[in-house]
Amino acid sequence: MMGFFRDQNPKLRHRGHVWSVYVTAAARGQGLGRQLMTGLVERAAATEGIEQVVLSVSTTQVAAVRLYRSLGFESFGIEPRAMKIGDRYFDHEHMVLMFGR
Repeated sequence: MMGFFRDQNPKLRHRGHVWSVYVTAAARGQGLGRQLMTGLVERAAATEGIEQVVLSVSTTQVAAVRLYRSLGFESFGIEPRAMKIGDRYFDHEHMVLMFGR
């Protein structure tokens, strides 16, 4: 599963956002995440006015980071302690894929 939304503010409508990407443990390693993300990127690129897609991913999710990079996403920063679960903090890597550069 995954979510996608486009900014509605006129100054930000050129951006799309990916959120809550999740593939069950039983389905991992079968290319499902790649298929979902490829479809999302293709649809976003075909949407008039969308020039870039942004996402953030926990730095502990090595396979996800690798997938996003393989699709052309580039890092533009690390947010330390972006998420807290119990007493444990997780950093998030912010990534962007730009169309038509």
